[in-house]
Amino acid sequence: MKLLDVLKERNISKLQLALNAGITPSDLYCAFNGTKPFYPKYKRKISEFLQIDEAVLFAEGEGEND
Repeated sequence: MKLLDVLKERNISKLQLALNAGITPSDLYCAFNGTKPFYPKYKRKISEFLQIDEAVLFAEGEGEND
């Protein structure tokens, strides 16, 4: 997944992402762990915060917790 690469490049933790994107940290952690999906609302909020197109961050055919 491109999302983890972007977070690493920008030195943003998952907690910082959750707080800035307005997502409950536990929900975001579950999405990264694969126990909960990255809901469309989460994808939209994350892409808006990072200012990167949603299709780039969550490319089809890639696992969401790669």
